[in-house]
Amino acid sequence: MADWAILFEGKYDGHALKVSMLDSFILTELYSNDSANLVINVIYVGYAKGDLESFAETLPKDNLLYLIHGSNRTDKFFCLTVPSVAIPNNKVEMDREITKQIQVLAKTKKVVFDIAETYDIDLKDLHESGKDAQAAFFINPLNVFKAMQKPTGLQKISDVKLNFGHMLTLGKHKASEELASEEIDAFRKTIIFGKKENQKGLIFDITEEFSLGAIPVVVFDFEKSYLGLKQANPDAELVKQFNSNSEPTGFPIESLYYDGTSNSNLWVDLSSVSLESFAELFGLFKEYKEIFKRAKDNNPASIDELIGYISKVGPDEQIKEYDLYLAKRMAHTLKLTYPNLFKGKISLDGVDKVISNKIGKITLLTITGNNIEKYLISQNIIKSFGTKENIAFVIPSAGFFCPKSLNLIQNDICNYLLSFNGYFVLSANSISDLNDALIKYKSIQIDVISETDVALKVGNASPYRLLLRPSVSNNGN
Repeated sequence: MADWAILFEGKYDGHALKVSMLDSFILTELYSNDSANLVINVIYVGYAKGDLESFAETLPKDNLLYLIHGSNRTDKFFCLTVPSVAIPNNKVEMDREITKQIQVLAKTKKVVFDIAETYDIDLKDLHESGKDAQAAFFINPLNVFKAMQKPTGLQKISDVKLNFGHMLTLGKHKASEELASEEIDAFRKTIIFGKKENQKGLIFDITEEFSLGAIPVVVFDFEKSYLGLKQANPDAELVKQFNSNSEPTGFPIESLYYDGTSNSNLWVDLSSVSLESFAELFGLFKEYKEIFKRAKDNNPASIDELIGYISKVGPDEQIKEYDLYLAKRMAHTLKLTYPNLFKGKISLDGVDKVISNKIGKITLLTITGNNIEKYLISQNIIKSFGTKENIAFVIPSAGFFCPKSLNLIQNDICNYLLSFNGYFVLSANSISDLNDALIKYKSIQIDVISETDVALKVGNASPYRLLLRPSVSNNGN
């Protein structure tokens, strides 16, 4: 076999893991504790220019689409996969299995490239895509490991099983009444559609599963609908009847809120808000905008700092003395109108905490105020956690933030979600209520049929019906 270039070699959940690359094929080797056996998998990675989202519908089942959003470009990749296989750890077995998997992928690749000729899309091997595209794909080399398909022979080396992540269980297959589970990473970008009044139980269940999978969760709970997460379901018999292994459980909850008073523990850091969004929200005239721009160039975090920097702006050919007076007056008016909103830097330490390495903390965000206050605080929070991978945002009624047509602050929020490295769950009444870019970005779509009946579609696979499990916490139903 040719030499593979090592991308990653180290420990993953206590097991030895090696990720290597040869041309555009990526090999993962995951070893049992005694190194006598391993799970082996090869994937092919291609690079695309054009409408990959539409073309992805033609890809074979269980293959993956990656969109990597940068500051000024979006790189598009697709991964062709084959099932992982558990084998004894010896070179002959490894070489035989690697060759077999590459041959299968090569055949699939040829079919995909042939089909692509009828689409407005240009496909390339990853190793021919250019250094910038390759750098984007390998921001986190372990993302490749997450593309592995779970092997059917995994029971042969059961001590490796945890490396495939927490299995998220929302209920039972409606057709067979067998428990239905999916890898938790399949829920990294989840979109929910259906009547708002029927979504609550599903959102409770997903939030519980994230927390049980050691993923901290931030729930945008503007209507205080999810306080019951901290209480165990009072109907223990119902919980046990659905699944004898389940127990009613309350979860560790922290509440962060803004209600316009000085007691609020949420507010806005002005340095995280773009001038354009600020100007649109508060209707800055062109003459004032230049003044605010010069002040904001100093990155003021609070309204008091902004006022101080405005005071240092002097008149010149662009700025008149009277305009400076009016700009200062406007800033003071904002301070009087929102005395506890623009207070500066905010610490969100502990929100992404995992308790005893087993339970993800749940944080409920409640914002009582007008739309401007909700937009600004939410934008600040989403931006703050943009680089975190092990955290989930659950945003009911997400169409409020990211509708089809966006104003500037909504566009900021939408872009932060598109570049967010962690998990999100966005719900809306229908597909017409949510921005198209987010819908295309989804990894799972769940259509709510009733309070207990949903249709779940993972990636490009066919949807299946699911009877939701009772929440282990108290959802009030």
